[in-house]
This record gives sequence, structure tokens and C-alpha cells, in this order.
Amino acid sequence: MCHRPIREISLFDFAFGAKSICFKCYLGLDPKFQHWEEDGVKFTSLYPYLEEYQSLLYLYKGCGDIELSKCFLERAMPYLKLRYRDYILIPAPSHFTKIATRGFDHVPLMFEGIGKKMVSLIEKTCDIKQSDLGKKERAKVGSMLRLRATPSLRKEKILFVDDVYTTGSTARACLSLIKQLHPKKLEAFVMAKVPKNRKELTAR
Repeated sequence: MCHRPIREISLFDFAFGAKSICFKCYLGLDPKFQHWEEDGVKFTSLYPYLEEYQSLLYLYKGCGDIELSKCFLERAMPYLKLRYRDYILIPAPSHFTKIATRGFDHVPLMFEGIGKKMVSLIEKTCDIKQSDLGKKERAKVGSMLRLRATPSLRKEKILFVDDVYTTGSTARACLSLIKQLHPKKLEAFVMAKVPKNRKELTAR
């Protein structure tokens, strides 16, 4: 993240097993887990959507620095591998034109390191940014999404994953589609959540 060399062997590597970031960057990305529930689905977020995360996401997603995909989950990886060990991941979709322009699908890459099966089951039919939509238009985001296929998920535990939670419109729309496939269990994990108040900034 800081473009400085990482020593191949150090006490930091031995203690924490970090492979993608240096000690300074490791401390800079400070996880603050938040948990909440919406429509019967448990949500978890890793970071508050503040400057450190925003800058990293911009370099990765906006500037196409694909190597940064490994950094986001570095500190939380052991926990996530254990917590979601028997889940199938379904990532939030990007429109195919965005993927073609960027050269990669950013959400699946962010979560690839967990090492779990991942299925891109949902697709975006319109290339529209949520930030360009008003409150009423965001509520209709479900009309811009559809299932690529309709497999039965009755025996599967599903984890929906995304990079940012703002109003939750996209997450709720995606989860509504997944619910149609009747998963055995359904949860959601977002990399960062826009904080609503000071209390959320100090959550652990």
C-alpha cells in the first residue's frame, strides 16, 4: 500500500503471518467489526467507510491497481476462514462494461483469499452508479438486477459479499434474489459501512 519494500522475513511476519502488507499499513487498516440484522439476514462489516479505506478502494477500484485486492482482508483473514468455513460466497455484481474497462471484477478478487467457493449468480443489467441516483431511484435498484441461473440452494450456506454498504439498497435487492433460491442459511458481509453516527465509529 505504501510502495515500500516488505522484508521477506521479520518478527512481524512470524507473529501475524502477514504476506501482502507491511507493519505500518497493517496497523493503518484497523478492523472495527459491526453486526446488525435486516429482513432476517445477519450483516457484518469490517471497516467504517473512512479515509483510509476510501483511499485504498479508490486506488484499487478507480485506478485499477489489482495487486491491492490482497490487502483488504489481510488482518481478518484467519477469522473469516474459520467463521465462514462452510459457506459459498456470492459477490455483488458489477456491470460487464465496468469489468471490461477496469480489467477485473473487483468484489470477487477482494474475497478470493478466503479460499471458499464463489459463484457469480447475480448480474447487473444497467451500468448506473448508486451515487448518481436519488433516494427514490435507489429504492428501485432491484429492477436493475437479475439472477444468471436458478439453482436450488436448500442445502447450502450462502454469504453475500460486497465492498461498500451505503444505504443498503443493493444488498437488500441482491439478498431478495438469493432468498428465491431458498438457501439453508443466508448472511451478508460487506468490507466497509458508511457510519451513521459516532457510536458506529468505535464499534468492535
